Amino acid sequence: MAVEAINRDLCLVLMVGGSTIPVTNWLDERGEDCEAADAVFAVAGPASDGRWHTLDLSEFEQATTN
Repeated sequence: MAVEAINRDLCLVLMVGGSTIPVTNWLDERGEDCEAADAVFAVAGPASDGRWHTLDLSEFEQATTN
């Protein structure tokens, strides 16, 4: 299943199809835990199929919502 969007404030990943999975870790460029605002990678899961996802945040466009 593909990722549609990531919400750093809510620590959630929205998957294509509408399901959500929690972000469990935010990682910096050295792979160390950090705050969401400083992250370049995220680990999310488990998804409904039991899979975990490692996400390169540079692959996503940042958008601000009101």
